[in-house]
Amino acid sequence: MGKNFIETNENEIKNPEEQKNCSTLCKNCECDLTHEEHIERHKRAAKKAKGYKTRGTEGVQEDNVGKRQKIFKRITVAVFIVFVVGVLAFTAYNDFSPGEGKEFASPDAINAIFSKGWYFLVCALLSLCVQYSCKGLKIAIMCKSMTGRFHIKTSMETGIIGTYYNNVTPLAVGGQPFEIYHLSKHGVHGGVASSVPIATFFLNQLAFVILGIFSLVFINANTFNIPTELISPLINVFNVLGIIGLVCCLFMPSMVIIFSLLPRVGAKLVRFVMKIGAKFRVVKNAEETTAKTITNVQHNAKCIRKIATSPVVFFSTFLLSFVENLAGSSIAFFVLKAFGYDLVGVPTFIEWVQIVQIVTLLYASITFIPTPGNAGAADLSFYVLFSTGITLSGLAFPAMLTWRIFSFYSTIIIGFVFTTLKKRSDKRKIALGISLEDIIEE
Repeated sequence: MGKNFIETNENEIKNPEEQKNCSTLCKNCECDLTHEEHIERHKRAAKKAKGYKTRGTEGVQEDNVGKRQKIFKRITVAVFIVFVVGVLAFTAYNDFSPGEGKEFASPDAINAIFSKGWYFLVCALLSLCVQYSCKGLKIAIMCKSMTGRFHIKTSMETGIIGTYYNNVTPLAVGGQPFEIYHLSKHGVHGGVASSVPIATFFLNQLAFVILGIFSLVFINANTFNIPTELISPLINVFNVLGIIGLVCCLFMPSMVIIFSLLPRVGAKLVRFVMKIGAKFRVVKNAEETTAKTITNVQHNAKCIRKIATSPVVFFSTFLLSFVENLAGSSIAFFVLKAFGYDLVGVPTFIEWVQIVQIVTLLYASITFIPTPGNAGAADLSFYVLFSTGITLSGLAFPAMLTWRIFSFYSTIIIGFVFTTLKKRSDKRKIALGISLEDIIEE
């Protein structure tokens, strides 16, 4: 049908069957289509017109839902920004106000601290690099065991991308899908691309939980003689929120292990948990959620079984998961040392062990906070650590910001710059006719 026919006669069409014997419209239309082709266009135009007419209140309702969602998102973002700014303002005011028993840091004291401890900031930067390296190496080792090639470049890129999206999404749930996508687009095919990110996530969670349990036991027993003023403001938090956080982190690894060994028991356990959640109105659509959870856990169990077939691969990647977690916790220790934290008569290694225990449990205590990077909660909780560990007023807030830059904001900046450049590079290769999947890596 010609364009003029559809535009001028769309409102006149009521029943496409009535147009079969119509010749007037065809004569008035300036096009070269046959009568049969006009009839087919009648039908299409009728459907289009009917769609506009029957949309009615449903379309209005959809528009209203979309507007409400946009408003809700804007309110959520505004509340999030206000909350984070409020936390930063509170911690800054509290730190720069003269406190009891604390002397305000003078310029000479600040110069003396940084002239001795600047290299600890370099160590903090190296700890961040170790984190990235461990994540990339885990992916590379698993790729080697499944495909015969390390895919070093792609593995390191995937680690950066995963860290970036984990830190910009609530509850760190955005990393794995983008890791799978990046691997699949750059030569790692099929089930390998989906298995590797899930396996690395599982091992990282399991290593974190093990470190958290040991830290909780050691801190309550004070095995490493942590000073009372350092641990007393946080011990109650650890024994409540820390345990809750560790249980939340333990749920998926434990389900995967149970499904790997006892699949029927695992399915029954998931159904039981979902029923309890439904009764307390925590879980909506219990049956659908149960089915999705069982499917996801079964898939994760298959991924882990693939890795576990090679003990060398499993234990090497598991060890790298411990190193990755320890490196992340070490950033806070090195920042503390750079800002003057020092226990007289205590070896540096013991200081490191003490702070790593505290930092691990602090992470566990805020892991369920549904903000990107646990923003707000992380700032406030770690400010407590820095304010008790640093003896001079006016340094805890800058120390907390420095730690936050190394551990969080830098990963966003690095990830954003890298993903932007990577997208442009891939587009150029595609424009030149180069297939991303055909690029060979050793």
